[in-house]
Amino acid sequence: MKSAKSKSLVVLSAVLLTNLFLANVALAATCSLDSVTISSIEKSPLDGAGVIYSGSQTATGCLGTYKINGVNGDGVLAPDENIGRLGDGLLNGEKKGSTTVLSGSEFLTTPADQMLDLDGNGTATDPGWIKLAKGDYANGAWTTVEYPSKPLDADGLSLIAQVLKVEFVCTNGDCTKGEWKLITTTDIISKVQAVLGRNAFDHLAFVLHSGKDGFGVYDFNFNILGQGLTGFDFVTPYSFTGTWNTDDFTNDGGKAQTISYISVWARDPQPSNDIPEPETLALLGFGLLGLVMIQRRKN
Repeated sequence: MKSAKSKSLVVLSAVLLTNLFLANVALAATCSLDSVTISSIEKSPLDGAGVIYSGSQTATGCLGTYKINGVNGDGVLAPDENIGRLGDGLLNGEKKGSTTVLSGSEFLTTPADQMLDLDGNGTATDPGWIKLAKGDYANGAWTTVEYPSKPLDADGLSLIAQVLKVEFVCTNGDCTKGEWKLITTTDIISKVQAVLGRNAFDHLAFVLHSGKDGFGVYDFNFNILGQGLTGFDFVTPYSFTGTWNTDDFTNDGGKAQTISYISVWARDPQPSNDIPEPETLALLGFGLLGLVMIQRRKN
């Protein structure tokens, strides 16, 4: 497991942004890394006072687009436990009928991207993806963003709904492009640590779906983006803004299609076996669902 110092997200200079963009490799020929970007990162709350990054960071990997009927339904988009176990949710390899849509390991491309042993059987086969939210666009408007009911806190309430807020908007009339926000609460540290007690979230992924044209997955791997961040204290919740577009979903005439839904996921990395030391609970590198310092546990 990388140290806390090496897991923080770098404030990317123009040169480094260019280098990272050239190094990113799409995992499928029909998807584009710039279909989802991160525009800003700032200390919560999202009020413009604590911006530490501003730019346009593309996804580090993407998959799709896929045309599999029923993926938009409750099934694979609604994990039962929602703690990252294999077979529970779209990004954890859950099947749609007899079809395994994804394996859960497609974006695990660095030595730090290891599977977990969440079922305690002695074999690390659990991808670790946790669903954060889902927004649907229908009849010319976004519906209320839905947050998973699990995991639960000690009072039996949804943890995720308490510690973050997700927003989607369209920026053109056809709703083929828009913006997103992920806003964390200032008490996220204590709430997440009490429920999950695991190490650091190191991936953020967006699932975009557009009508009959299927869906694509766009991943930000902070084991790739993570570098030293001057002034970052590892204990501060951060919020994020970004953009999305449906350029990967076109009709026969090559026109981008209207968005149907966007769901947001995060991945919990492999717990460490070495001596406990401070770690980032770094979803998106830091902030979301606890992007905060957590004490490593001895195995």
